[in-house]
Amino acid sequence: MRNETLFSVLTQEDKEFLEKHMERKTYKKGEIIFTPLDQCDYLSVILQGEVKLCKYFADGQEQILSFLGEGDVYGEAIVFQGDCYVVTVIAERDTTVEMIHRDVLLTLTQRNKNFTLAFFQELTRKIKLLNNKVEMLSLKNMKQKISRYLLSLFKKQKNPIVKLPHSKQKIAFLLGTSREVLSRNFSEMEKEGYIRSKGRNVFLLNIEKLTDCAN
Repeated sequence: MRNETLFSVLTQEDKEFLEKHMERKTYKKGEIIFTPLDQCDYLSVILQGEVKLCKYFADGQEQILSFLGEGDVYGEAIVFQGDCYVVTVIAERDTTVEMIHRDVLLTLTQRNKNFTLAFFQELTRKIKLLNNKVEMLSLKNMKQKISRYLLSLFKKQKNPIVKLPHSKQKIAFLLGTSREVLSRNFSEMEKEGYIRSKGRNVFLLNIEKLTDCAN
């Protein structure tokens, strides 16, 4: 299990307890894992593979909110409440998930204060990501969205040469646009001296200029 923030604080005894009480499930590419009709009783940890979190609207439109990969968790915001999922979770490729029931989580929080702190830190991180996502989608200018996205990667990777974690097709989904529109705006931003891209590496040529564009 590879969530450094959450599970590295467990003692050997805690890890053995967790291994004994969690469930492991495997899903095929395209298989629906959870829908908003399902109650969240588990914290899910992606052991391998990738999932997408998305919402569907009455007209059938899909809005992808996030892609999660190995070591990422989902369900942490509602597992103790027992509410239904607010998104649909779908396997992007063949995926194995470890599922930890809320009763097991409660036992761990009672046994290990460091785990409790790490859990709330993970929850806080996700809330910040969600807030950034909402702000980004509310922007009407695509260059603003791209600038915000690249600056968020810069903050996370701490390097002016950021590595795109997804294909441009997936990034377009995340930013609520098409692959063509995204590529056109990337090209325009290169011509205007904001960035230079090579494959999945994007050189942030002028952080101050990007910041001005993002605001």
